[in-house]
Amino acid sequence: MPLSSLIDTRVLRRHRLALACVLGIVALAFLETMNALLAPLNAPTNEDWRRASTQVRRGFRPGDLIVAAPAWADPLLRHHLGDLIPLPVAGRMDAARYARIWEISQRGQGSPEVEGGTPTETSRHGGLTVRLYERKPARVLFDFVAEWSQATVTRDLGGGHVNFCNSMGDRFQCPDVPGSPIKPELLEIDTSPRFVLGIPMVGSAATVVEYDRVPLGRDLVVGVGLHNVWLRKAGKGIVTVRVVVAGREVGRLQAGSMTGWTLRKLDTSFLAGQKATVRFEVTTDDPRARTLGLAAEARQ
Repeated sequence: MPLSSLIDTRVLRRHRLALACVLGIVALAFLETMNALLAPLNAPTNEDWRRASTQVRRGFRPGDLIVAAPAWADPLLRHHLGDLIPLPVAGRMDAARYARIWEISQRGQGSPEVEGGTPTETSRHGGLTVRLYERKPARVLFDFVAEWSQATVTRDLGGGHVNFCNSMGDRFQCPDVPGSPIKPELLEIDTSPRFVLGIPMVGSAATVVEYDRVPLGRDLVVGVGLHNVWLRKAGKGIVTVRVVVAGREVGRLQAGSMTGWTLRKLDTSFLAGQKATVRFEVTTDDPRARTLGLAAEARQ
């Protein structure tokens, strides 16, 4: 009897497949181990950071932006150059207003914040590359966070009942929720600092933030997100921001536990060159563990 007739070919195929899987896992483990061993050898040193920082300081101008790539290197960037990154810049809504951006990158990474820019300087410092990007910046006509004190804040309780929140110099205090002020602050949103108007969600009332006579351009750029990684894990509610310009809804944004920092450009070209009332109506289906960060700019 031939030997081949005694062998189950299906068993052979299964054994070959199992062997291939085992070899694949071993190869992957080997590659990951080598990467873990070699990665520290390619990491930038303190001396690399010192030389890169010196290069940036030499050419830095007031109003320049400095960014790290990849983004997880931002704490190291602030350690070496934090004196050139004031809080409003560290917590910027986006980078559109900056004409000159210094990028300190490693491992071949690039920052999305330099989009639209042209590199005009490049230098290498060990494991770090410094590039200066230049571009035409967005023209900001009105910064809603910087001008927060011009707002009127109310809580719409429904049924025609509205509570006006009092301006206390550094915050708005609403009489029905005295422990939950609305104020400009630096909040953690999507693991990054954001300088925003912090709006705690309390009860079923809608929080309304309204600005009169806002100079408008072609766009109204709005950013929203939820504060605090632990609160994002604890709560499930969705916060909705309805944006109304001169009585006309121009857009809605939503912030949830997994949405991060959301930016939207809303069309206001129908009122470009004019002044109008801009209103943000903030509601949620479940206020538990929800604090919204809101930022906006009117741009030409």
